Amino acid sequence: MNTTRALKSTQGFSPATVGASFAVLFSLLLPASLQAQGGPDNSAVPVRAAEVQLEQISNPVEALGTANAWESVSVRAGVTEHISRIAFESGQQVKAGAVLVELSHAEELAELARARATLARYERDENRLRGLVGKNLSTREQLEVAETQVAETRALIDGLQARIDDRIIRAPFAGQLGLRNISLGSLVSPTTEITTLQDISRLKLDFTVPERQLSAISGGMKVEAVSQAYPDRIFNGEVMIVEARVDPQTRAFTVRARLDNPDRQLKPGMLLRVRIISNAREALTIPEAALVPLAGDQSVFVVEKTQGGHVVRQRDVEIGHRYPGKVEVLAGLSRGDLVVTRGTLNVRDGQAVAVQTEREAGSQ
Repeated sequence: MNTTRALKSTQGFSPATVGASFAVLFSLLLPASLQAQGGPDNSAVPVRAAEVQLEQISNPVEALGTANAWESVSVRAGVTEHISRIAFESGQQVKAGAVLVELSHAEELAELARARATLARYERDENRLRGLVGKNLSTREQLEVAETQVAETRALIDGLQARIDDRIIRAPFAGQLGLRNISLGSLVSPTTEITTLQDISRLKLDFTVPERQLSAISGGMKVEAVSQAYPDRIFNGEVMIVEARVDPQTRAFTVRARLDNPDRQLKPGMLLRVRIISNAREALTIPEAALVPLAGDQSVFVVEKTQGGHVVRQRDVEIGHRYPGKVEVLAGLSRGDLVVTRGTLNVRDGQAVAVQTEREAGSQ
């Protein structure tokens, strides 16, 4: 009866008006099930979508750090003396114990030779008296005097040898020498820096972190470092120790990491960008563009397949850590779900869509 009334009402109107009335009437009579499926294909809203991924992520802690040599020493003489021999060149790689410089020690060598000759004489006397005591031809007291002379002379020889060793300067550990600051014949003293020696096959990397991140860092965590000198290379290491106190002025604490430097490209004193791999785990992630914020909550449009094509359903999600271009999903989605990443402003819950995936878009 309503249909008859609508048809009668068309009398007296122009053909255009009659056509518009029939269009309205057709939309009222269209079954709800067809409307839910999005109707004809040409009414679907084009969108771009991406799959929910399961991947390895972490909560990175970033800072700026300074590289220091693993071992470093200023090579100096222990006595004041002239240099008689130089056995190294600037920048040379040396092994532990290698002779670097010899100071004049001719006088000590002469005293050592005299002491050794005296020792030989005292040892002969000791052996002779020991035989005589066995035959009761000498007293025990004479033998003890001879034994004392031998012991004292041996101590004198040890002292002379130590004085000679003080005049032969050796590398305390393997590493790379710095610049040579002395010349043959120079008079050096304990205040004169002969050169420097550094072990840079690995480095100590010191950096400060705000106290709010104290619980996120512990020994053994993986560290990645990048230098401006080598922007395309990542140097790997691990956290050695976290300082036991927080600076009350800066409210930060110092972390020391060990950094591998096998080809010695990094040098002590270089500034490095540091990234600590904290709380490594597997988690679901989606592109950040898929998020639809609403009153402090986050939701996404999930693409569902229907008999007539695809529709989107708005779904609340709980997010975790954010990363450049993507975000961790804690709840609300499953691996393989398809979420809208472009076109979220043009769709609503139940909207029919024409889907193009990010993978398909990238292959074009």
